[in-house]
Amino acid sequence: MSTTTLYADAIRRSDADLHRALDDLSTEELKKQPAGQESNPIGWLVWHLTRTRDNISASIVGDTPIWETGDWGARFGMDGEVPRFAPEEVHLFDPKDYETLVGYFDAVAEKSLEIVEALPEEDMGRLVQSTIPGRPAQPITSRLAVILNDNIQHVGQIAYLRGLIRGHGWY
Repeated sequence: MSTTTLYADAIRRSDADLHRALDDLSTEELKKQPAGQESNPIGWLVWHLTRTRDNISASIVGDTPIWETGDWGARFGMDGEVPRFAPEEVHLFDPKDYETLVGYFDAVAEKSLEIVEALPEEDMGRLVQSTIPGRPAQPITSRLAVILNDNIQHVGQIAYLRGLIRGHGWY
C-alpha cells in the first residue's frame, strides 16, 4: 500500500466521522462551550482543523490556501489577518452557520485529497517549509502526519462535545 493510499483511506474515514458528528447541529450548538468560556466550541474546532489542513495542503504544492482563493475569510467575517484565537478568545469565533462551516471543510477536504492523490511516492521525502514561521522544513510525510493527527484528535473532541451537548446518538 502506498503512502498516499494509506493517507487517503485514513483521512476519508476521519472525514466521515466528522460529518456524522456534525449532522444536524444548530449554529448555537456549534458555538456552545460545555466546559466554560475558554473551552473549544465545536465550530472553532472544525474551523481550526480545516485551516490547518488547508494551509499544509497548499504548502505541499506551493498553492494559495482555499481560505484565500475561495473568499472564505469574507464568508466568516474575517477579512485580512486571521486571528490566532488564544484560549481566552475562542468564544469569539463565529461559525456563521452549519452550511458555511461545513462548506469550507468540504472544499478543503476535496482539494487536499486531490493534492495528495496526485503526489508520486518519490515526493514523500521532499522537504516542505512549515506553515508556522520559525519551524524547520519537514518531509511531506511528516506534514501529512500533522494533518492526520490534527484531524483525528479534533474529530474525537467534536464527537465527545456533541455527546455532552445532545447525548450520544450520532454513531
